Amino acid sequence: MYSDIVILRGLLQGPKHGYEIKKYVARVDGGLINNNTLYPALRRFEQRGEVEKIMEEVSAGRPTRNVYRLTEKGRARLISLLHNTDPAVLMKEEEFQVRVGLFDLVEDHVKCRILEVRRECVEHALAIQEELAPAAGKHPWGLRIVLFNIERHRLELTWLNELEAALEETPHDTPGTTVP
Repeated sequence: MYSDIVILRGLLQGPKHGYEIKKYVARVDGGLINNNTLYPALRRFEQRGEVEKIMEEVSAGRPTRNVYRLTEKGRARLISLLHNTDPAVLMKEEEFQVRVGLFDLVEDHVKCRILEVRRECVEHALAIQEELAPAAGKHPWGLRIVLFNIERHRLELTWLNELEAALEETPHDTPGTTVP
Protein backbone atom coordinates (compact mmCIF):
# COMPACT_ATOMS: atom_id res chain seq x y z
CA MET A 1 0.00 0.00 0.00
CA TYR A 2 2.78 2.39 0.90
CA SER A 3 4.34 2.29 -2.55
CA ASP A 4 0.97 2.87 -4.23
CA ILE A 5 0.30 5.89 -2.01
CA VAL A 6 3.71 7.41 -2.65
CA ILE A 7 3.56 6.84 -6.40
CA LEU A 8 0.03 8.26 -6.73
CA ARG A 9 1.04 11.19 -4.50
CA GLY A 10 3.89 11.88 -6.90
CA LEU A 11 1.32 12.67 -9.58
CA LEU A 12 -0.93 14.93 -7.48
CA GLN A 13 0.82 18.13 -8.55
CA GLY A 14 0.67 17.35 -12.22
CA PRO A 15 1.82 15.04 -15.00
CA LYS A 16 5.27 13.48 -14.79
CA HIS A 17 7.30 10.90 -16.62
CA GLY A 18 8.47 7.79 -14.78
CA TYR A 19 11.92 9.13 -13.95
CA GLU A 20 10.43 12.27 -12.36
CA ILE A 21 8.08 10.09 -10.30
CA LYS A 22 11.00 7.89 -9.27
CA LYS A 23 13.02 10.95 -8.18
CA TYR A 24 10.07 12.20 -6.10
CA VAL A 25 9.57 8.78 -4.53
CA ALA A 26 13.31 8.52 -3.74
CA ARG A 27 13.14 11.81 -1.82
CA VAL A 28 10.24 10.41 0.23
CA ASP A 29 11.45 6.87 0.85
CA GLY A 30 15.21 7.04 0.37
CA GLY A 31 15.13 5.02 -2.84
CA LEU A 32 13.32 1.90 -1.64
CA ILE A 33 11.00 1.82 -4.65
CA ASN A 34 12.90 0.80 -7.76
CA ASN A 35 11.94 0.45 -11.43
CA ASN A 36 10.72 -3.10 -10.80
CA THR A 37 8.09 -1.64 -8.46
CA LEU A 38 7.38 1.71 -10.13
CA TYR A 39 6.67 0.73 -13.73
CA PRO A 40 4.47 -2.31 -13.00
CA ALA A 41 2.50 -0.09 -10.59
CA LEU A 42 2.08 2.58 -13.28
CA ARG A 43 0.85 -0.10 -15.74
CA ARG A 44 -1.56 -1.44 -13.12
CA PHE A 45 -2.86 2.08 -12.38
CA GLU A 46 -3.24 2.72 -16.11
CA GLN A 47 -5.19 -0.53 -16.63
CA ARG A 48 -7.59 0.46 -13.83
CA GLY A 49 -8.01 3.99 -15.23
CA GLU A 50 -6.33 5.63 -12.23
CA VAL A 51 -3.46 7.01 -14.30
CA GLU A 52 -3.39 7.85 -17.96
CA LYS A 53 -0.50 8.09 -20.36
CA ILE A 54 -0.92 11.51 -21.93
CA MET A 55 2.12 11.73 -24.18
CA GLU A 56 5.51 10.40 -25.02
CA GLU A 57 8.54 12.62 -24.58
CA VAL A 58 11.11 12.13 -27.29
CA SER A 59 14.63 13.49 -26.90
CA ALA A 60 17.46 12.92 -29.34
CA GLY A 61 19.69 10.10 -28.23
CA ARG A 62 17.38 9.09 -25.37
CA PRO A 63 14.69 6.46 -25.05
CA THR A 64 11.07 7.60 -25.33
CA ARG A 65 9.57 8.54 -21.97
CA ASN A 66 5.87 8.25 -21.18
CA VAL A 67 4.23 11.08 -19.30
CA TYR A 68 1.55 10.04 -16.81
CA ARG A 69 -1.32 12.00 -15.30
CA LEU A 70 -3.46 11.14 -12.29
CA THR A 71 -7.15 10.78 -13.14
CA GLU A 72 -10.09 11.50 -10.85
CA LYS A 73 -10.38 7.75 -10.36
CA GLY A 74 -6.70 7.70 -9.33
CA ARG A 75 -7.23 10.54 -6.88
CA ALA A 76 -10.18 8.62 -5.41
CA ARG A 77 -7.97 5.53 -5.16
CA LEU A 78 -5.31 7.55 -3.30
CA ILE A 79 -7.93 8.86 -0.87
CA SER A 80 -9.26 5.33 -0.39
CA LEU A 81 -5.77 4.05 0.45
CA LEU A 82 -5.30 6.87 2.95
CA HIS A 83 -8.54 5.85 4.68
CA ASN A 84 -7.19 2.39 5.53
CA THR A 85 -6.95 2.25 9.33
CA ASP A 86 -6.17 -1.45 9.66
CA PRO A 87 -3.87 -1.90 12.69
CA ALA A 88 -1.75 -4.42 10.75
CA VAL A 89 -1.03 -1.65 8.24
CA LEU A 90 -0.61 1.26 10.67
CA MET A 91 1.83 -0.61 12.90
CA LYS A 92 4.37 -0.04 10.11
CA GLU A 93 6.05 3.35 10.54
CA GLU A 94 6.15 4.17 6.84
CA GLU A 95 2.43 3.42 6.39
CA PHE A 96 1.53 5.61 9.36
CA GLN A 97 3.84 8.46 8.42
CA VAL A 98 2.76 8.63 4.79
CA ARG A 99 -0.84 9.01 5.96
CA VAL A 100 0.04 11.77 8.45
CA GLY A 101 1.95 13.53 5.69
CA LEU A 102 -1.24 13.56 3.61
CA PHE A 103 -3.69 14.43 6.41
CA ASP A 104 -4.96 17.41 4.42
CA LEU A 105 -6.56 14.93 2.00
CA VAL A 106 -8.73 13.13 4.57
CA GLU A 107 -11.56 14.01 6.93
CA ASP A 108 -11.00 14.73 10.62
CA HIS A 109 -12.63 11.48 11.78
CA VAL A 110 -10.17 9.50 9.62
CA LYS A 111 -7.23 11.47 11.02
CA CYS A 112 -8.44 10.74 14.56
CA ARG A 113 -8.86 7.04 13.78
CA ILE A 114 -5.37 6.81 12.27
CA LEU A 115 -3.87 8.42 15.38
CA GLU A 116 -5.96 6.22 17.69
CA VAL A 117 -4.88 3.00 15.95
CA ARG A 118 -1.24 4.08 15.89
CA ARG A 119 -1.39 4.93 19.60
CA GLU A 120 -2.70 1.44 20.36
CA CYS A 121 0.13 -0.12 18.31
CA VAL A 122 2.81 1.98 20.05
CA GLU A 123 1.38 1.38 23.53
CA HIS A 124 1.37 -2.37 22.84
CA ALA A 125 4.97 -2.28 21.58
CA LEU A 126 6.02 -0.23 24.62
CA ALA A 127 4.41 -2.73 27.00
CA ILE A 128 6.32 -5.58 25.37
CA GLN A 129 9.64 -3.73 25.67
CA GLU A 130 8.96 -2.89 29.32
CA GLU A 131 8.27 -6.58 29.99
CA LEU A 132 11.57 -7.50 28.35
CA ALA A 133 13.64 -4.99 30.32
CA PRO A 134 14.22 -7.04 33.51
CA ALA A 135 15.45 -10.11 31.61
CA ALA A 136 17.51 -7.96 29.23
CA GLY A 137 19.44 -6.62 32.22
CA LYS A 138 21.54 -9.78 32.11
CA HIS A 139 22.64 -8.92 28.57
CA PRO A 140 24.09 -5.39 28.42
CA TRP A 141 23.81 -5.02 24.65
CA GLY A 142 20.30 -6.42 24.62
CA LEU A 143 19.37 -4.02 27.42
CA ARG A 144 20.63 -1.10 25.34
CA ILE A 145 18.25 -2.10 22.55
CA VAL A 146 15.31 -2.52 24.91
CA LEU A 147 15.95 0.83 26.61
CA PHE A 148 16.31 2.53 23.22
CA ASN A 149 12.98 1.04 22.09
CA ILE A 150 11.26 2.12 25.32
CA GLU A 151 12.53 5.68 24.85
CA ARG A 152 11.55 5.68 21.16
CA HIS A 153 8.01 4.48 21.90
CA ARG A 154 7.55 7.03 24.68
CA LEU A 155 8.78 9.77 22.37
CA GLU A 156 6.31 8.68 19.69
CA LEU A 157 3.46 8.76 22.23
CA THR A 158 4.43 12.35 23.05
CA TRP A 159 4.41 13.15 19.32
CA LEU A 160 0.98 11.54 18.93
CA ASN A 161 -0.27 13.83 21.73
CA GLU A 162 1.12 16.80 19.77
CA LEU A 163 -0.58 15.64 16.57
CA GLU A 164 -3.90 15.27 18.36
CA ALA A 165 -3.53 18.76 19.85
CA ALA A 166 -2.72 20.14 16.39
CA LEU A 167 -5.89 18.54 15.03
CA GLU A 168 -7.94 20.33 17.65
CA GLU A 169 -6.30 23.67 16.81
CA THR A 170 -6.52 23.32 13.02
CA PRO A 171 -9.49 24.79 11.16
CA HIS A 172 -11.62 22.05 9.69
CA ASP A 173 -11.05 22.53 5.97
CA THR A 174 -12.66 20.43 3.30
CA PRO A 175 -10.31 17.49 2.67
CA GLY A 176 -8.47 17.44 -0.59
CA THR A 177 -8.64 21.19 -1.21
CA THR A 178 -4.90 21.63 -0.93
CA VAL A 179 -2.03 19.64 -2.32
CA PRO A 180 0.91 19.05 0.03
